[in-house]
Amino acid sequence: MKYGLIAGSSRFPVLALEEARRLGHEVVVVALKDHAPPEVESLAARCYWITIAELGRLIEILKSEGVTEVIMAGQVKHVSLFSSLKPDWRLFRVLMSLEERNTDALIGAVQKELEETKGHVLSLKALKEMEELERLSRRVRDRMRRH
Repeated sequence: MKYGLIAGSSRFPVLALEEARRLGHEVVVVALKDHAPPEVESLAARCYWITIAELGRLIEILKSEGVTEVIMAGQVKHVSLFSSLKPDWRLFRVLMSLEERNTDALIGAVQKELEETKGHVLSLKALKEMEELERLSRRVRDRMRRH
């Protein structure tokens, strides 16, 4: 199966890509500049680098690649969206629709925007929801607890 992966910071995107590759999945990565580890590029079928403020470009990439299942892996400093970055029109609209300016509200709004993309259905799935990659999620949590 072909997945899209939005790569944030930490080793989690790398571990997810390694596991997906091991399972034979094709993964197109949209890596967030100043967040994602550079190793994601060599593990992905294709890799695109965007800023956190380019929601419209993210959606265009996923559409052009024919991706319908999207995974978020890694962390993103969402606070920067509420201060210094200049969001594209699509992200600006999402930000203005938020009742609360916090991480949960932002992720929920981005998820809704991805799922409501006109003419194309994108399903944003948390890594934990994917049965094949659940084992990876548990291993990562176990490693984090040990360190």
